[in-house]
Amino acid sequence: MAARQAGLAAVRELSEAPDYDRWAAGTLAGAAPAFAIEENRRAAWPFVLAALLLILVLLAQLAHHFRTEVTLKLPAAADYYQMLNIAVPLPRDVNLVAIEASDLQSDNARGLFVLHATLRNRAAHAQDWPALELTLTDANDRVVARRVMAATEYLPPAISPERFPANSDTAIHLWLEARDIGAAGYRLYVFYP
Repeated sequence: MAARQAGLAAVRELSEAPDYDRWAAGTLAGAAPAFAIEENRRAAWPFVLAALLLILVLLAQLAHHFRTEVTLKLPAAADYYQMLNIAVPLPRDVNLVAIEASDLQSDNARGLFVLHATLRNRAAHAQDWPALELTLTDANDRVVARRVMAATEYLPPAISPERFPANSDTAIHLWLEARDIGAAGYRLYVFYP
């Protein structure tokens, strides 16, 4: 204060500072409580509910798509599928179906081939019947004829084409007409289309 009175130093008041606006000082000071940080929270329950519904829909789709596998692991689930009127197809594991024996003989007098084969279901559960593919080859192992047969074509009439019983063997005898094709060998495959 003495230096100011002697004129040696000019002390500036805060109100004279170039970055300070005294008109705005009162406005900002009075408005500070209005600018308090507001938490911008949205209601979370609709998103949680939507996520739960989507998870339930996904689980229902998986249970429908893998219904055969579910009923193999949980046999009690078959009752629920039946109650909901959902058909559960039989398993189709080609690795558990084998051709135990096969033989193709020709009957030249009638122009027929006779196929004898034994199919075995090695599974501990019933399966769907596989399709058979018979390929006739010539002496050089080139394909001369091929035929795919569904279960209704190769099963004997006494056997139901509905299901291949668990741990069972089925003998097959087929008469195939194959005149003038020069077949010398054959290949027989089982598969699920």
